[in-house]
Amino acid sequence: MKFRFKALERQRHPDQLDSPLLLATPRGWVAVFTVLITTVMIGLWGFLGSIPRYASASGLITFPGGVTTVEAAVAGSLTGLPIRSGDTVAVGDSIGTIRSSGGIVAVSAPVSGRVVAVNAGVGAYVSPGDDLIQIEQSADAALGATLLVGGDMVPFVHPQQEVTLELPGVNPRIFGRLKGVVVSVSQFPASAQQVAQVTGDAAQHLEANTHLVTVRLLDDPQTFSGYQWTSVSGPPVQLQSRTPVSGELSLGGVKPVSILLGV
Repeated sequence: MKFRFKALERQRHPDQLDSPLLLATPRGWVAVFTVLITTVMIGLWGFLGSIPRYASASGLITFPGGVTTVEAAVAGSLTGLPIRSGDTVAVGDSIGTIRSSGGIVAVSAPVSGRVVAVNAGVGAYVSPGDDLIQIEQSADAALGATLLVGGDMVPFVHPQQEVTLELPGVNPRIFGRLKGVVVSVSQFPASAQQVAQVTGDAAQHLEANTHLVTVRLLDDPQTFSGYQWTSVSGPPVQLQSRTPVSGELSLGGVKPVSILLGV
């Protein structure tokens, strides 16, 4: 009896074989095409797009002449040193005297510039080679920057490459970063003496295969500092030499598919 009831019910409502079968709603097709187009765009970006790469390096804002250390030529007692940090000296100026066994020996400035450090005091006993003062050779030159770059980064650094510098005490989110371009890259790893000429300090912990990268700061007379920043006006500060900076060098771009495949 139950079978007969089902047969009669099916006879009243036969299959509509001549009607089109609805596989998906219009909203479903929109979702399918959206996913398809997104997948194609991601694929194109993976092969044709580029992700920028950056590398950081520490350094200093400096004048091109670097720092010259004046050393004691003879052993004796330092009887005069009328020089203070910030003083300006010219080549040949008398900057001190040493009383040695052979008499009074005058100490003269070997270069012109600004005294940035006094490493000895009157009455101190000095030996040949002891540091007395350090002179930064400015010679009215424009400020630049020198970065210490590891050897693994050197192949990616070249002249005219853009560099941005972050200064201590300057919020990069508000004032941006200082802009510059690479002028030169040392061909060989820097020695401790070369680093000391830039920084004025002996490089006690200089990493092996470190190269010196010279950066020219870009001028902009419209800013307070006189140099270009990634922001419109930059911070209301004047740049000073021997200011430590953190540099960011653009190493070009890499295709996203290369990162995905690990090549």
